[in-house]
Amino acid sequence: MSSGSACWILWLTPMDWLALSIGRRGSQPVEYSIIDDFGLMDLDVEKCRYLLQILDARESRKSTIVASQIPVMDWYDMFKESTYADACLDRLLCHVYRLEFKGDSMRDTKS
Repeated sequence: MSSGSACWILWLTPMDWLALSIGRRGSQPVEYSIIDDFGLMDLDVEKCRYLLQILDARESRKSTIVASQIPVMDWYDMFKESTYADACLDRLLCHVYRLEFKGDSMRDTKS
C-alpha cells in the first residue's frame, strides 16, 4: 500500500457490506472486497441475493478476494438455490487468478 492508504477491517451487516462494496450511500466502492472463510455457512436465498448483487456490481470493475477451506468444486452445494449458485459462481470463477494451497495448517505448527 502506498503511504496515505488506509486498510479497514469491518464487521458489517449484509446491507452495509452491500452499500460499501458497490458504492452506494454516496460512497465510492472499496477497491478490494475480501470474503474470508467462504463456505462456513450455507447460503440461504437472502444471503445469495446479497452476494449476487455485490459480485454483479464489482464484476470487471473492482477486485474481490475469496478465501475458503472448501474446494472450489464443492462450492455449488453451499447454495440453497441453484439459480443463484450458477449466477454467483459464474461471476466468482470467470476471469480470476486462482491459487490453491495444499499442506498442513500453519496454525498447527509449534515453535
